[in-house]
Amino acid sequence: MDLLRLVAVSVLLALPTRGRCGGGGMHPIVLVPGYGSNRLDARLTAAYEPAAPRCGAREGEEEWFELWPNHAAASDPGQAPCLAEQMSLVFDPVADDYRNAAGVVTRVPSFGSTRGLIGWDPLVRQLEAAGYRDSESLFGAPYDFRYAVAPPGHPSAEGARYFARLTRLIERASRLNDGRPAVVVAHSFGCALTYQFLLARPLAWRRRFVKRTVFLAAALGGFAEGMNGLASGADSGLPNLARPARTRLARSQQSALWRLPTPMVFGDRPVVVTKNSTYSANNIVEFLDAIGFSEGVQPYVTRVLPMWQVLPAPMVPVTSIYGVGVRTPETFVYGEDGFEGTPEVVYGDGDGDMNMVSLVAAEKGWSGVEGQILKVVRLPGVRHTGFFSDDSSLTKVVAQIQEAVVSIELHQKREDRLSAK
Repeated sequence: MDLLRLVAVSVLLALPTRGRCGGGGMHPIVLVPGYGSNRLDARLTAAYEPAAPRCGAREGEEEWFELWPNHAAASDPGQAPCLAEQMSLVFDPVADDYRNAAGVVTRVPSFGSTRGLIGWDPLVRQLEAAGYRDSESLFGAPYDFRYAVAPPGHPSAEGARYFARLTRLIERASRLNDGRPAVVVAHSFGCALTYQFLLARPLAWRRRFVKRTVFLAAALGGFAEGMNGLASGADSGLPNLARPARTRLARSQQSALWRLPTPMVFGDRPVVVTKNSTYSANNIVEFLDAIGFSEGVQPYVTRVLPMWQVLPAPMVPVTSIYGVGVRTPETFVYGEDGFEGTPEVVYGDGDGDMNMVSLVAAEKGWSGVEGQILKVVRLPGVRHTGFFSDDSSLTKVVAQIQEAVVSIELHQKREDRLSAK
């Protein structure tokens, strides 16, 4: 353990259990969850026209219900199509933006609190044991994972709303903790959102309000499964959903196009192979046409590709933690049945979901940038979802967060007091 980290952890352990954060030199923490770790509520209005009568059973009710996660739909084949229908988005090429299906109103509950996050309880408990308090020094920033943001010149109402809320939350976290900048901890798709959020904020704001970001499995170059999911449909936690419905749901979501492998990272690597064609990140447009998703071409070319053509350094300190040495889908080979069949999978290295080439993209791009502080921690054998379920991995993640939240200013003050005695 290096000297700085030893001092940081020693100071952390020396602080009293309660009240460490409000004046003890520690920085507030904001947690940005991954794709499936966000709750989503919904209500149906009179404008909702269900494809099946059973799907409109809640129509006209004023009460909100939990749309995601929906355990009933996961176990009941009759409910799965209703959930898929209500979860789907619509892209309006004239408005150049995404929206909910007609008559479906959604909201993200518990924004600002860690209680709105799914699967983060092990990490939250450890941080609370170290003195952090929900909505006082520890915050959650869930989002509607179906949406994303867009580049300048293109509207993204839901994405812009989330970025505005996240800005206010980080500023509030700082105010509640003696003006200290926050440590932002993000996982998976939350890393992509956080990264684009940082780039969209003025540099002065970033340096004032963000002490460090801790990225868990930040595959900023997309991943191979992003293409296969559009081709054959992702089950989205709905094993009872028929393949055509899975495909429609996957293709409707704005965030699905963000998960496609990017040209600058994947280049000409074959990702999807059919009897007559090979598709890489450099010919995504041809791939979208081939799978019958030509309506995805416009949003991909105008709203997604410009945001991921390069990976500029965020110019705030970053700790990047990711798993390695796990069999990860790298190429999908479709046989005689084309995209209607089940592909043979060729595996490579990564964390089980994210490909190594994408996990190391930021590391390669930012390492030589003057002024960009980057620390990389590789966890052998740790899967994409293992950061919170594997005790050893969780311990390492907490240690990195502890190192980030203890203020150097506090070290100096304590040393000065000791010297004065």
